[in-house]
Amino acid sequence: VKGGVTLNSLSYDQEQGLQAEANPGFNVGAFFRLYIGDKLYLQPEVAYSFGKFNFDVNVKDVIDGTLADDATKSFEASKQGVSIPVLVGYRVLNLKVANLRLFAGPEFMISTGNFEQLTSDMEAIGQNFEASAFGVSGVAGIGVDALMLSLDLRYAYPFTNNFVIGGEETNFRGWVVSLA
Repeated sequence: VKGGVTLNSLSYDQEQGLQAEANPGFNVGAFFRLYIGDKLYLQPEVAYSFGKFNFDVNVKDVIDGTLADDATKSFEASKQGVSIPVLVGYRVLNLKVANLRLFAGPEFMISTGNFEQLTSDMEAIGQNFEASAFGVSGVAGIGVDALMLSLDLRYAYPFTNNFVIGGEETNFRGWVVSLA
């Protein structure tokens, strides 16, 4: 069993009038580490992840579709779902009381969020919102095993977009700190 904190950021192009920030989230799940020899290992995981983000978008003129210079609307949304990383790792240092590991691999995300209200609210101001039900990220990190605990620090970089907000493709990227 493992749990952790996610420190996400949203990537986007500010030319579309989008201002966004992500708040810390959490994840909880389980993993299994299978060593192949003394140093190489395979570590599949499954975790439930939750995170919130806030964003401001410029209101579009309903008649001609142009962005209004001074009219913005604020929204809050959450990103939640099941993540399934499949990591390959290498034990760099093997001491009697602690191990140091490096790992990397793909992470598959299945979204469980409901965005019907947010989609409707965005359409009311002339903007669109779309959420992907499935995503893929690349994960790389470092871990320390001491006694019966494992502490991991990893960075996730998305290969697919999580959201389209006001015509702007956005995605979560960020750090995860977890303890098992």
